[in-house]
Amino acid sequence: MIKAGAARIDITPDYPVWMDGMIRAHPSTGVHDPVFAKALVFGEDDNPARYFIIISLDVCLMAAEECAAMRAQIEKQWGVPASQVIIAAIHNHSGPATVAKYAPPADLPLRDKYLEQLRGWVQKAVAKAWKDRRPARAGYASGHEDTISHYRRLLADDGQVVMNWEEFPPERLVGPLGEIDPEVGVLRFVDLADEQRNLAVLFNYACHPNVLSGDNYLITAEYPGRAEQLLERELGGQAVFVNGAQGTMDIDGLRDRDWEGLERIGQALAGAVRSALPDAVAQDALPLCGATAFYTVPARKVSDQEFEWAQGILKVSQGIVKPLADGVGDDYKAKLLDSLRKVQDQPVPLEQVGIALGDCAIVSFPGELFTEIGREIKAHSPFKHTWLIGLANGSIGYVPTRRAIKEGGYAVSVRRVDDAAEDIVIKQSLALLNRMYAMAGANK
Repeated sequence: MIKAGAARIDITPDYPVWMDGMIRAHPSTGVHDPVFAKALVFGEDDNPARYFIIISLDVCLMAAEECAAMRAQIEKQWGVPASQVIIAAIHNHSGPATVAKYAPPADLPLRDKYLEQLRGWVQKAVAKAWKDRRPARAGYASGHEDTISHYRRLLADDGQVVMNWEEFPPERLVGPLGEIDPEVGVLRFVDLADEQRNLAVLFNYACHPNVLSGDNYLITAEYPGRAEQLLERELGGQAVFVNGAQGTMDIDGLRDRDWEGLERIGQALAGAVRSALPDAVAQDALPLCGATAFYTVPARKVSDQEFEWAQGILKVSQGIVKPLADGVGDDYKAKLLDSLRKVQDQPVPLEQVGIALGDCAIVSFPGELFTEIGREIKAHSPFKHTWLIGLANGSIGYVPTRRAIKEGGYAVSVRRVDDAAEDIVIKQSLALLNRMYAMAGANK
């Protein structure tokens, strides 16, 4: 018998904090709406070893070391193996900083103070969800939403790659360099004793939550938080958003970059989830299993030419990175290249957690996969429904395709991995999915 429980805990700081995602000039100045830690716990009967936990945080990203510590504490307290716990940042660009890579060193104690509180809040969310477990049935479905996400890498008539937030003559744009992924994955748990009662709805969609640019200094849960709020008001239970392979997916960078735009997008995403729910028919006795993959990808090699360029920029910038509403400047890129040069011979470690429930599979990824990679994994998965959870259990940054690396542009220029990463990630992800598919068949 499957049991499921879900909970949310307010993780809004009551003091100014730095905000990850954009290069801002100073810490937050207030709160527009609260941010949360949401925990979904589900498993078989009362055996902790047969349980899985997905935690969604309304922050931009989490360090792997921080996630590992939180997962270890969960295993110690509730007996659920750390390898069966996913801690996913929604990639909110207007949430409290948990890494604070743009903050001055003197302000890092603000980040550390917040992280200490966050650790406690995460444990409280899991405790509440664990306590509220009850017999449940689960259903899953895929919806469609194509008005929110835009393929943000655009080709100009001179061959350069322009990001969709950059001011550029429209008549000189040839078009996007790829396609969006419009899928909205929906996993629903209902009370076994009352199937009209929703316990939790987990929904997966790939797009950057950065309606508000770096000019915003108010904490907010962005459009995913608004979608969750709308769904909970209508459906009851807990709504839990997790991001997907959103490395090339973004909101319209030149329109609706305000609170009204955030409302519109939140309404649209909630509507797509709502439309998919009738197909997420609750089922009995769905086989449940999971597996984990550990591997490495080669680090990016910084060429002598790139390194010399970076040193020239650093002489002028002195390592200071100026605020920008969107994207990053040469000052940031130079600082990054200087740091990457020092570790370019060290492979980048990766961990992926897989969960399979019936014909639905969830696979975590600790970074921002280019959407093409995510779609390739989905297309060749043995499961009918396959959803990737990005920014989960850490973040190695962007993982572009080989083609994109040749084309250039933002994300490619700030990547930390070699172009071989694309093939390795696809191969390892599919191996993980096939392993779970075999396990699921054996459990039927």
